[in-house]
Amino acid sequence: MLSGWHSGEKVLDLCTGTGELALAFARQGAEVVGVDIARGMLKRAQTKSPGSNLTWVEMDATELSFEAKSFDISLISLALHHMPKAVQLRVLRELRRVTRKRIVIIEPHTPVNPRLFTLWAIIASLLDESEYMHEWVRQDFTNTCHTAGLKVNFVQVTSIGLHRITLCNPNTDRI
Repeated sequence: MLSGWHSGEKVLDLCTGTGELALAFARQGAEVVGVDIARGMLKRAQTKSPGSNLTWVEMDATELSFEAKSFDISLISLALHHMPKAVQLRVLRELRRVTRKRIVIIEPHTPVNPRLFTLWAIIASLLDESEYMHEWVRQDFTNTCHTAGLKVNFVQVTSIGLHRITLCNPNTDRI
């Protein structure tokens, strides 16, 4: 796995939604905490996971109540582009605070050519109702990660180019 995860490690799935990533890690032996602010999403996630090594917690991603370095790996998937950049920075700083080894971020990939931004934003808004998509398209996300104190180690665009996986080191003091 790109996350560098090993069996038995503690994983945070932030903005877990219906819990698909959390469930995938739990099935492989991780101790997983799925966090979301949306109670309805957490209820849907709970119905999929009876008897699993999962904990579901309703919590605001900008103010996590976990101790520093509580998780080996933290994940956030398809959530940041729904937030204004100032909120993204707060979430990323919280991920940095609670994560020991690696942060995995999965978000929509944006075009490299600035002339395609408007067209991409229109198409993306038809598929994804995020009110912040027009900002996301123009955002230098690697710079956002750096501003939040993360070191971007690796970026991979999925094979059909719709999503981008960004791997970050939360321990910039040890780089």
